[in-house]
Amino acid sequence: MEELFPKQDSTKKPAIIVKRILALLEAGELKPGDKLPNELEIVKQSDISRTSVREALSALEIMGIIVRVPGEGTYISGDALYSKFGPRSILEKFLEDTETVNGSFEALEARMVLEPSVAVMAARRAEPEQIAKLEELVESSKRALKANDINLFFDIDSAFHLAIAEAANNGEILEISRGLLAKADTHMWKRYKEDLGLLDSTVEAHTKIVEAIRERDPKKAGYFVEHHLAKYVAEN
Repeated sequence: MEELFPKQDSTKKPAIIVKRILALLEAGELKPGDKLPNELEIVKQSDISRTSVREALSALEIMGIIVRVPGEGTYISGDALYSKFGPRSILEKFLEDTETVNGSFEALEARMVLEPSVAVMAARRAEPEQIAKLEELVESSKRALKANDINLFFDIDSAFHLAIAEAANNGEILEISRGLLAKADTHMWKRYKEDLGLLDSTVEAHTKIVEAIRERDPKKAGYFVEHHLAKYVAEN
């Protein structure tokens, strides 16, 4: 049997595995329900480290391209059409710069350090139109949740946190926040997929954050952001 994962330049890391699986899907050589080789076999075939293989499979699982069945193995998802997966930008970013799930988690940890202070600044500096934007984003997230549109909810969540950074009215902080939000996408999406209850708690947290900013209460704004993000780090 021909190997699915011929040896490659291992410096390219997880993106090689992701691209290979997508290429096999597009060519019809892999179909929904097909079983993939196990991690060790992929390592043997590709000569890529097991860590990188695991990261690639984790990214594919997050996006719904593969499913893992405990005690049985890893299979191509029944919905294995690339265009139908969750936020496509996450997978494209993974392919471009091999951003890993672990790196995404580290970006989220960095957000936990930075964003409470950003919220404090927003509570002190936000302009009325910036507060109105935050309020509208909360309402939009409620509508997305009611419609059970997780993709849209995810996009609104990112826009909300970026809007807090904008409300701090500091260009340097805005650029740093923009970068961290982009890098943390993979882990955030993973947590949403693992625990849909986070959607409700996110709306509640965002509502409290906006109220604190509107009331010009820096202490509460920072506190609510810190505890909100902590839920995404928990049980990593």
